[in-house]
Amino acid sequence: MTHDLHSELLRPPAGTVRRVGNRRGYILLALALVAVGCARSGHHIPDASPAEPPDLFQPFPQATALPQALAERPPYRLNVSDVLEIIYQVKAEPTAKGYRLKIEDVIQITFPYQTRLGQELVVQSDGRVNCLLVGPQQAMTLTTTELEQNLRVAYAKYIRHPELTVTAKSANKKIEELKKAITTAPRGQSRLIPIKPDGTIDLPYIGEVLAYGKTVKDLRAELNQRYVEAELEEVEVTVQTLEFAPRRIYVFGEVFAPGMLQMSGPISVVQAIASCGGYNHRADTTNVLVVRRKYLPIPQALIVDVNELMTGRKPGPDGLVPHGEQFRFDPWLQDEDVVWVPPSGLAQVTDWIDLVFARGVRQILPVSGIVGMNFGYNIYNAPSSFRSKTTGPPRINTQIGP
Repeated sequence: MTHDLHSELLRPPAGTVRRVGNRRGYILLALALVAVGCARSGHHIPDASPAEPPDLFQPFPQATALPQALAERPPYRLNVSDVLEIIYQVKAEPTAKGYRLKIEDVIQITFPYQTRLGQELVVQSDGRVNCLLVGPQQAMTLTTTELEQNLRVAYAKYIRHPELTVTAKSANKKIEELKKAITTAPRGQSRLIPIKPDGTIDLPYIGEVLAYGKTVKDLRAELNQRYVEAELEEVEVTVQTLEFAPRRIYVFGEVFAPGMLQMSGPISVVQAIASCGGYNHRADTTNVLVVRRKYLPIPQALIVDVNELMTGRKPGPDGLVPHGEQFRFDPWLQDEDVVWVPPSGLAQVTDWIDLVFARGVRQILPVSGIVGMNFGYNIYNAPSSFRSKTTGPPRINTQIGP
C-alpha cells in the first residue's frame, strides 16, 4: 500500500505529462534554432560596395548628374611653364585687435593744452618715433591707444596730468608701394607670372615661392600666409591659371606607334594606348605597367589589366553586357608618366628562338643543307627474273649549298 501511494505521489497528472512533453518539444526546437544560428555566426555576407582602389586609382564616385563622369579626375597640379595671374585685393574690414603701426607710418600727436608739443612723426626703421621732450619712443607693433598710454607715462615726468591724442595720419605704406608695383594699364592690380624651370615664382615683398606640384588652392593659401608674415595682412590674393603647359606621356612597348604624347587635357591609360594606335598581337594586355615619379619623392608603379577593362562582362536583362564600372580602375595619367605594354610569354619565346637560331646560329654557320631519304618494301615479292628499283638497300639523296 505504501509502495502504491509513493508511486501515486511521484506520478504527475495526465494533463501535466502532455504539457511537459510540449514544453520539451519547444525547448528542443529553440535549442536547434540557437545551434543553427551559432553555426551560421561565422557566415560572411560580402559587401556590395567595391573594394577601395590602391594607389593611382581614383576613388569610386558618388551618384552624379553627369553619366559620363564615371571617375573623378584628380585636381590639377601646377607645372613648369604654366602662366598664372595673381590678383591683389586690399581688405577693408575692421580688425578686432586694431591697427598696429608699421615702419614708415605717419602719426600725429596732438596736445590740447600744450599745443607747442604737437608734432607729426614718421615711424623710423628701428620702430621708434623721436618725440619732443621725451626723446625716442617705441611705436612699431603698437596700436595708437597703446602708444597714447606710453606717451602719457613718459610726459608725466615733465607735465602734470598730460593730455594727448595719437592718430595714424598715413598708414600701410607697403600697400601703397605694392599697388604701384603691381598695377598695370591692361590688367589693373594683377600680375602675369610664368612658373620658372625651377618651379618657383617671384612676387613683391615675399620673394620666391614654390608653385610647382601644388594645386591653385594650396598656392593661394600659402601666398596669403606669406603676406601675413610680411606684415601685409590686409592684402589678399587670388590665383588663376591662364595658360597650361602641355602634358607629356611616354608610351612604349607592344603598341603600333610608341613615343611621347603631348596632351593639353587629362588622359587615361586606355586613352593613351589608343592614341598610340592600340596594342598589337604580341602585347600582354593583362600586365600594362604605369610608372609615376613626378611630385613623388619615391616613384610608384602600378599594373593595369587592360584586357579585363575591355572584355569584362556582367549579367544584364538581355544577357551579358559590358562591365563599364570596371573603367573606374582606368587611372588618369599625369605629366611625365610612363606606360609600358609588355610582350606576351609566347612573343618572348618566339623572339628568343629567332634571336638564337635565325640570327645567332645562322650567322655563325652560314650554310644550308637538305637531307632526303626514301625506300620501298613489298609485302609479297614473287620470284621474277628482273631486278626492281624498289628492291635493295634504301637510297639517300643529299644536297648541301650556301
